[in-house]
Amino acid sequence: MEEQGYIEILVTNKENTLTPKDIDINEVKDFISDVESFLYPNRKEKQNRPHISYDIEEGSAKHRFFLPITAVILFNGLTTEIKNRNNLDFLDYKRQSIIDKFQKKAHKENYIIKFNNSISKEPSLIIDYTTNYEMIAPNFYESEFYLYGEIYQEGGKNPNLHITTKEYGNLTVSATKEQIMDEEKKTYKPYGIKVRGKKSFEDDTLTDLQLVEFIQYKPVFNKTLLEKMIGKASSNLSKITNVDAWLEDIKAEGV
Repeated sequence: MEEQGYIEILVTNKENTLTPKDIDINEVKDFISDVESFLYPNRKEKQNRPHISYDIEEGSAKHRFFLPITAVILFNGLTTEIKNRNNLDFLDYKRQSIIDKFQKKAHKENYIIKFNNSISKEPSLIIDYTTNYEMIAPNFYESEFYLYGEIYQEGGKNPNLHITTKEYGNLTVSATKEQIMDEEKKTYKPYGIKVRGKKSFEDDTLTDLQLVEFIQYKPVFNKTLLEKMIGKASSNLSKITNVDAWLEDIKAEGV
């Protein structure tokens, strides 16, 4: 088993009166989520991360996380580099946003937040109500995307189409007059479209979309095949003793 260590977020205020009882559970939840995301920014890393346990202790409010020493080394390295460089420009967008979140919390609550860990005697980073780190990472990236849904409006003086998608909701896509007039009228029909645009790093929203091309998209309902698959699944479902627990496990795996 890998050697264990800890990282610690020590929170005090100007008056040095803060105790664990002053920390609301929503703030505790945020600290836990932010530390996890700082160490493991993307979904795949979160799914494969090691076990992390948590405790909040006296001495102002000490949020302490117990985890493998390799994660402690990563945490110490990143926070020390922030302090040494006095900027965030070497970090990815997710990590920059988390440090910015700590900074905003310090400004709002007059907090002093010290980042400690088990391999360093001194804080590797201190954020307080005077700290001013600026986020400089782009908040979106440009690419091509495939969208599927129902087109509910098309045309206009500045040609565009409006499509309702399951994943992104209602979207507006700019197009040329020729693209919209090509072939049949597409309103109120399911379509696939290839678009070019911007996707937010923060919340995955799509903006500045431009139509590249329409895609053949004709979902076919095969009743015979569906009944055959239901028949196969039914025999296996009968073996599940606790269906509710099984469904909850399936949901958890998709998070």
